[in-house]
Amino acid sequence: MILRPLRSWESRVCSPRRSFSEARAGISLEKILKSGISPLFTFLRVICYTYCMLSWRARRQLIVLFIIALPLLGLGFWFIPEFLPEPTCFDNRKNQGELGVDCGSPCGPCELKNPKALLIFWARAVPVRTNTYDVAAQIQNPNEVLSSANVEYEFTLFDSLGGVARITGQTFILPQERTYIVESNIKTTREPSRVEFKILKADWQFRQEARPSFTVERREYKKVQGGNLEHGVVETSIINNSLFDFREVEVDFAVFDKDGNLIGANKILAENFLAGSRRMIKSIWPMVLNGEVSSIEVETRVNFFEPGVILKPR
Repeated sequence: MILRPLRSWESRVCSPRRSFSEARAGISLEKILKSGISPLFTFLRVICYTYCMLSWRARRQLIVLFIIALPLLGLGFWFIPEFLPEPTCFDNRKNQGELGVDCGSPCGPCELKNPKALLIFWARAVPVRTNTYDVAAQIQNPNEVLSSANVEYEFTLFDSLGGVARITGQTFILPQERTYIVESNIKTTREPSRVEFKILKADWQFRQEARPSFTVERREYKKVQGGNLEHGVVETSIINNSLFDFREVEVDFAVFDKDGNLIGANKILAENFLAGSRRMIKSIWPMVLNGEVSSIEVETRVNFFEPGVILKPR
């Protein structure tokens, strides 16, 4: 029943005249390219020609094998996936709609798997009294969607003989944030000539926070007499434009001379900074800053990773 229609098809395709003409024509890559015949059409002609060259017995065997193999192949395509392991975000394969190997939807962001290192622009020390220094560094987070609630760092002060002081600390950083790291009142026994700043650790996480809006209205440096000493003071007026009351706001100061050299740095924590309020913040140094003040930069930061940083409405 099955072979009878095939015999009719063979009589039309595999006639002696057709087989002879195909053999005379010959099929080569060069002729295909010159004639412009579709490669797929030519491939089918080659298959038909090869089939027609088989003996009648070999053709029957080939057809029977094809009829048996077809359902087996269908069953294989149906059951094989059942025995394959389920794709995961840890199988070192790019599958299940991932944008990269084991990253991207539905896995975590690819940036989280390969985070960029924090950028360090400079690190400097400024004297505040005898054998006492403030140190500061400017860093930036180049990652677009990654934050860190725990950035551990280290300042090391050196002179010509080696290290004279070392201090470690911890901070936070938001996506693409550029900020200052400040440590105050570092005691030394020798005068440092350079500062080295290193990031020891950064615990990255996928978290994007809208930074609260603050307005720094003015910055003013002045010298204030206190007892027998004259102090350097920077005053600034800051408005909390956000809709939230903050338990604590970090205010960083960086003071530069006309050549861009750091001559003063400090960090102040302003507590209970209410929405819509204006605060006068002062940074006071024990001595007058060593140099002519040319510019003052003031940064406000809120650590959203700290529990209770946003005060509940009263």
